[in-house]
Amino acid sequence: MVVFDYIGETYVTPNNIERTLLVSSDDGRSYNVAVRPLEEAITNTDGDVSIPLEYLFINNTREDVYFKYNEFSNVLLQQDSDGAPKNMTAKIKNFGIVPAGTYSIMLEIQATDNQTGEIASVSSFNLQFIVPVVHELNTYSETPKIVVSANDVFKKSHKVVNEVSPMIYIRSNTDWVLTLDTRDFGDTIGDYYVRTTAASGKVTSRLQERAKITPDREIILARGKAPAENDYVTVEFSVESPANDVLRAGDYTNRVKYVLREGDE
Repeated sequence: MVVFDYIGETYVTPNNIERTLLVSSDDGRSYNVAVRPLEEAITNTDGDVSIPLEYLFINNTREDVYFKYNEFSNVLLQQDSDGAPKNMTAKIKNFGIVPAGTYSIMLEIQATDNQTGEIASVSSFNLQFIVPVVHELNTYSETPKIVVSANDVFKKSHKVVNEVSPMIYIRSNTDWVLTLDTRDFGDTIGDYYVRTTAASGKVTSRLQERAKITPDREIILARGKAPAENDYVTVEFSVESPANDVLRAGDYTNRVKYVLREGDE
């Protein structure tokens, strides 16, 4: 009888989801092995995400084997089968971001004896991909700088914004929330504020009114739904002289950190 099993965990890349399989025979004999999908799609346990069968294939180290619903496809032929265990890779390819969760499809495994040509065994295998949570963010602009000129210094209640607004790109396979962590915020020359000025269409909400930046707080900048692939949020920082006061001269470094985490209500 031919046995399918797993080696290791699900491996996720931007284009593929992969899981290594170990194919062996419990009697050490060599078989031709064919696989028939018993379902038309790979679905998650909640049943709300479905990946069409056309995105699934198994690589047997010699070629990619694709599948059609309820039809057998050969994954191991006589020239590749000597009775020793074989590694194969099951892949979901080029589907895009897959939300986190457990995905499965039931397969029927048919083993044909290489010597007699007779079907030696038929078994079932529940192929599963366990997709972990993916949260990634990138900024493609320079560190935001606020340049206070001589003309700005002596203006009371005056606002100065950053020269270049950072654009935060988000990749997530769960609903997400983008926050600003201010725990390391340092000395200031005035009152600092943050807001978002733009966002991609899939961002469901964002901070549009200015929020004052003070140390040791978490400011929610934006929220979005899964899946997110290169969704973006543009952030504006500004400094304002205190009421009836001017901005103090000097060089100041104020450290904040963007944090991307799983969304909440």
